[in-house]
Amino acid sequence: MTTVRQVTKLLTPLLERHDDLHLNGRWLIVKPVRHVLRGVLIERTGEARQFNPSWAVGYLCEPAESVPLNWATMIHPPVAGRLWYWDDPSVRDDLFSAIEEQALPRLRAIQTLDDFVAFASDRTRFFLTAFDGYLLRSVGVDIARGDLETARATCAELATGRTRWSMPLMREEFERITGVLCPLLASGDRAGMARLLHEWEAYTVDKLKLRDVWEPTPFPLEAR
Repeated sequence: MTTVRQVTKLLTPLLERHDDLHLNGRWLIVKPVRHVLRGVLIERTGEARQFNPSWAVGYLCEPAESVPLNWATMIHPPVAGRLWYWDDPSVRDDLFSAIEEQALPRLRAIQTLDDFVAFASDRTRFFLTAFDGYLLRSVGVDIARGDLETARATCAELATGRTRWSMPLMREEFERITGVLCPLLASGDRAGMARLLHEWEAYTVDKLKLRDVWEPTPFPLEAR
């Protein structure tokens, strides 16, 4: 089983090589943390000696208690067909090289919500989980980045009740968006929308224990 202690011992030397990295449990977070979350996750597997690393991006302006892996990419060992094992003598060097070559350049390039949307909506990379297909999630992000026209169109589509997002399983999230955020958008209440999104972001930051690296900043919405 992959433990936080194992991950900390393995990855701590990498922090000395990159001053924009922060360890948070099994996550290696790329700083600064503003509206977009970027990092490398060391996941446990069903085999005690094996682990799976991946790099992933997400956004913070909705209330959440975990990081979605909808937009994650596996980090591959240097030799095709090999797996990642804790007892491999070269595991640290191999993993550091893989993170530095496969993950960090891409993660560092995704800095804004616009960057996130462009990346996560790439259907060649995320055929089943492209961000622009998640109507409930896109409303808040589109509002935060100041794309109110797209957000209005999405709210109108959700209001028909004929999308898959109105199913009972999604009721809480559906009502949060259509019953709270969309009405603020309809009334043109920019201050209200910004205040709500900041509240959601702070909630998520606290749940993910990121308060010590989070940099609260205005949303693009507030500058337009």
